[in-house]
Parts: sequence; C-alpha cells; structure tokens
Amino acid sequence: MNETELIKLITQKLAQRQTSQVTLSCQENFTEKKAPETTLFFDNQQVVLEQVPVSLIHDLFYFKKDNPWVAWILTGLSYQVTFSFKINHQTLLFVPWKMLTAWPIMLEIDNRKVIALTTAIIKREEILTLFESSILVKTSKQKLTDEASFQVQKRGIGIVERIDETCIWGE
Repeated sequence: MNETELIKLITQKLAQRQTSQVTLSCQENFTEKKAPETTLFFDNQQVVLEQVPVSLIHDLFYFKKDNPWVAWILTGLSYQVTFSFKINHQTLLFVPWKMLTAWPIMLEIDNRKVIALTTAIIKREEILTLFESSILVKTSKQKLTDEASFQVQKRGIGIVERIDETCIWGE
C-alpha cells in the first residue's frame, strides 16, 4: 500500500466515524453493566447512553476515575466523542447546574434535548436557538421575556424550574 492509498483509507475511516453512532445501556435489570472497551471510540464518534444511573452522573461530575464508566467516558471525550445521556425526569434533579450549562454531554428525556441557559433574562432569540420540543432548565431567578414565553409555547418547549443552581447533593 502506497502513501496515497493509506491517506485515502484513513480519510474514509474518519469520514465513516463522524457519522457512526452506537447506543449502549449502562444498566440491565437495575444492575450496572461493565464499561465497554475504549476501542469502541475508533469506529463511533457519537455514543448514546441509556439507563444512566444517578451514581454515574455523580461520579462523572466529581471525576471519580476509579469508576470504570467515568474513566471510559473521559477517554471518549479525549477522542472527541459526542455523548448523549438518556435520563428521566427524576434523574434530572440530580444533574448539577454546571453539568447542564458547561459540560460537553447532551442530556435527553423522552427524546427531548435538555438545555439550560445562563442568562438572567431569557430572550426570544435564545429560545429560537433551542430544538423544538426541547426541555429548558432554568432557575427561579431567571426570567423569560413575554416574547420568549410565546416562543416556548409555540415551539412546545417544556420548562423545568429549579429553586437555585444546586442539585440535590450540591453545595
């Protein structure tokens, strides 16, 4: 194989990886599964994790690398893997605000993207950047303009309001 063929092969592999997605479950019958091998990242740039336990969110937030799933996810992030966690409404209460606003992990509830904004006044323009039917997490201190509220209703965006930025275990 000459250099040109090798470059072509590598380019094809990278292009294929960009569009490849794998969906995995973190648990089976309420028992945590073993973390996958990191070789999975060679072929998949997008990973969807289902049945994500609260303990994994906690350990990931605090970088507890002794948790094999945390080590695996952090390795994936270093390989520029895009992660999406499918969670439920109850689990959302355990997701720290910083994870909602500044982490490179997308959250979904019932196939609806979960998004938090950091501005004190949420305007129409910001709502228009959200996916239709997404879920907006905001604090009670954040306010929506009238136009933003109209767009929330029009676009079917759900709102989850927190009293403050802390989650259940937050400080």
